[in-house]
Amino acid sequence: MYFVLGCALLSAKPYGEVMRQVTAGLERALAAVGWQVPATTALTGVRRRVGERPLESVFRRLCSALSPGRAPWSHVGGLLVVAVDGTTVAAYDSLANAAAFGKPGTRKKPRPATGVQAGNEPGRAPSHGAGQDGAANPQLRLVTLVACGTRALLDAAFGPVRGKQTGEQALARALLGSLHPGMLLLAGKNFYGFGLWQAAAGTGAELLWRVKDSMHLPAAAELPDGSWLTRIPDPAAVRRRTVRNGCRRRRGSKLGPDTGPLPGITVRVIGYTLTVTGGDGTIRTERYRLITTLTDCRACPAGQLAACYAWRWAIETGYRECKTYLRGPGRILRGQSPDPARQELWAYLAIYQAVRVIIVRAAASAGMDPDRISFTAALNAAQRTMGPGRLDAALTATETEILSCLAPPREGRVCPRAVHKPSSPYPSRHHHDGPISQYASYTVTPTTPARHTHNSTDQGRRPSRQPDNPLNSWHWVLTGTM
Repeated sequence: MYFVLGCALLSAKPYGEVMRQVTAGLERALAAVGWQVPATTALTGVRRRVGERPLESVFRRLCSALSPGRAPWSHVGGLLVVAVDGTTVAAYDSLANAAAFGKPGTRKKPRPATGVQAGNEPGRAPSHGAGQDGAANPQLRLVTLVACGTRALLDAAFGPVRGKQTGEQALARALLGSLHPGMLLLAGKNFYGFGLWQAAAGTGAELLWRVKDSMHLPAAAELPDGSWLTRIPDPAAVRRRTVRNGCRRRRGSKLGPDTGPLPGITVRVIGYTLTVTGGDGTIRTERYRLITTLTDCRACPAGQLAACYAWRWAIETGYRECKTYLRGPGRILRGQSPDPARQELWAYLAIYQAVRVIIVRAAASAGMDPDRISFTAALNAAQRTMGPGRLDAALTATETEILSCLAPPREGRVCPRAVHKPSSPYPSRHHHDGPISQYASYTVTPTTPARHTHNSTDQGRRPSRQPDNPLNSWHWVLTGTM
């Protein structure tokens, strides 16, 4: 067990070196009984015998929001802000992993295999070049529930990247048991679904999710802060009524079409335009539409919730800490079969949560925001203090060290998405002129339902030109006139 956790904490080290560091301080006692560092094959067999369940159990016992109380950096309106999002983790390229996890498709027509390709090892999945329908490595899809203030993990679920019921929405359903009243759940626009929304709202937690611009959200009642209430009908009920009315029309029934009310949900809609001004003077705008179960505009103004949605970026920061700083950039899961690969991922999640525990303990003792403490500094301190000894002394030494190198308060920043392949026409970290990440300022411009246009399904095509509207939020942002 300790060896597997050590492999996650010291991901850049080979098995033998990990075992030496795990047993540091016990050399004399182990030498007295004739113990030697086992070979790599023996340690691999140990991992197989341990399995994934014990590591999952360790992670489950560590799951907690780690929030010391209702702090302004962790709560909004008395609600603990949490977020759900997904990512992918690359595994070793073997036939067993490819069959169990699958590979993300490239949307290219697969090229038929012609014999044995050069360079393929026995038991290794055939390499995929250009034109093959798959990425280079099998991948697991990981979805987590994170407390935005502490970036601590409340729950996690993962599965294969391809196949039925393997998307982010399906995995997110497995996390709903960790929600409870007193939470505010943030989610991106790819998570919304009528069934998932109802299931999440049924836990008693409040919801604040982004939805796509194409979603029809007519105003049923406008609120003083610019938001509005809308009624979203059950899509299944809409389909049933459409089929029923179609059957009546084809039979020539004397009954008219059914236009009665449909079952659905009432939500509050918050629309705004986000304007990002970079340090180099570039301006970028994007329109947001959020739906929430918080319908009281006096208790939770639209501006407060729009600013709160930006906290969702904490989960992206957490993924970067786990995948880049803890696991290491460009590294994949070492397990050559599905069970060791899943075991290793549970170990990474457990070690990440343990490092977050150290950070939150140190921040609570100093009465500060945990965001001031560097994850890299805490990780390095934990690696140096691992091994036999008193746990309280090691924790005290670690907390003292990380509190001596606090990160300064950070201004607003922006880091656009960049691809890894320089041949792509999109910005790349290898050929982009100047730094991609830079300081930026943000401006939120609320929009009202009158400023939204919607194309009904009866229209044949979108109008070629929208009528000029001096109250249009895009016009105000781009020209600065009103």
